[in-house]
Amino acid sequence: MQRLNKVRLSGRAGEIVFSHEHYGRYYYKFMLTVIRKSGAVDMFPIVIEDSVVRDNDYNGKEVLVTGAIRSMDTSKNPNKHHNVNYIAADKVEVLEEQVPEGDINEVEFIARSCTKEPYAKLTPVTHRKVLNLFVAIPRDYSERADFIRCTLWGKGADLAVDVKRNDYIKVTGRLMSRDVYVNGEETETVYEISVKEMEKLEDEE
Repeated sequence: MQRLNKVRLSGRAGEIVFSHEHYGRYYYKFMLTVIRKSGAVDMFPIVIEDSVVRDNDYNGKEVLVTGAIRSMDTSKNPNKHHNVNYIAADKVEVLEEQVPEGDINEVEFIARSCTKEPYAKLTPVTHRKVLNLFVAIPRDYSERADFIRCTLWGKGADLAVDVKRNDYIKVTGRLMSRDVYVNGEETETVYEISVKEMEKLEDEE
């Protein structure tokens, strides 16, 4: 099966801070503020290798980020999983000004569905049909995968009902962030894909 995991985001970069070291490579992180056409604001963690950062200071500047969706299991319980998403940046380009048409937010990937029996439901206020799929995006040259939730609306939700566990799908859409309550008190930011188009692919040989 073809491997595909592409993200393009533009917005205002926050302060760069050290993230972690992995096999002798140093990684840094900043938060990217992306404004939707509706005016709502998404904030995404961007992780970059020191070879990409070099001497660049992105803080407060408009940038264009290209990279891939990644997830990390932060659970200390071997019987439970807690995935945290971020964007692994291949390139960060400083822009002279904000994109005139609005901030860029484009996601495209091929993934395997992890949802056994997806079903559509109606939102309580607007009564709009919605369906959630949890998917695994295979990595290049690795047995590992990155996990994220996809949200489909209306006719897209109707089509996704036929997607079963281990089916492969091609998705285009945009990345979103939202805060959820944990244990009724603390809030946690989660990330998901608002699906624009979805195509069910042939089974992997």
